[in-house]
Amino acid sequence: MAAVAASKVESLTDSQYVARFAPLVDFLGAALGPTTEVVLHDVADLDASVVAIANSHVSGRKVGSPATDLMLRVLRAGKADQRPYVTGYSALSSTGASHLRSATYFIRRESRIVGMLCINADQTLLKSLEKLTGEIAEAFFAGEDGPTKLQATEGSETLSTSIADITSGAIRTALATRPVTVDHYSAEDRLAVVKLLDDGGFFQLKGAVADLAGALQISEPSIYRYLRQVRA
Repeated sequence: MAAVAASKVESLTDSQYVARFAPLVDFLGAALGPTTEVVLHDVADLDASVVAIANSHVSGRKVGSPATDLMLRVLRAGKADQRPYVTGYSALSSTGASHLRSATYFIRRESRIVGMLCINADQTLLKSLEKLTGEIAEAFFAGEDGPTKLQATEGSETLSTSIADITSGAIRTALATRPVTVDHYSAEDRLAVVKLLDDGGFFQLKGAVADLAGALQISEPSIYRYLRQVRA
């Protein structure tokens, strides 16, 4: 009987395998409450990876929304990153209005990541209380050492509602690392931008090459040429 069940699971496509986790989304959403969003991603289509979501008002996303920048970084690392999950990192909604504390469980098949189950808890009220407490402490205990903040090791994540938000945000961030404007870029500047974006998994998105070519004011073949250089 167990062998038959295992055989049925093995015959599933990756997307069908990920879909089996969908009931957990509604369960966790109800159990954790309305300030906590639960999202199931299928990495087969990064442009529309969200396949189930509970308490979507937290980030404003919906079924069909794209992958996050954190997902792109993890997938870019491939099998080199074998962590079962990451927890305790910060995330921002696409508007930047909500401060979220997040965790992601990686759904794997034979060590390949095929999906991700994400939990995003809205910390906006807590942040406001923390700020107020800090102001009170500063007023009453001026000059004394305050508590030290711990920094999350995972970095931050942006929860975007559209693929355009992801690509434009990534390009804008990459361009800001160079000391000159695009119209004064040297080949070295363009190569650095391409490498930075490639390291972050940017080119896994559909249309990424065309978007970057437009931003850098060069042709798509030129982007591919730079990609070959940084991956050599």
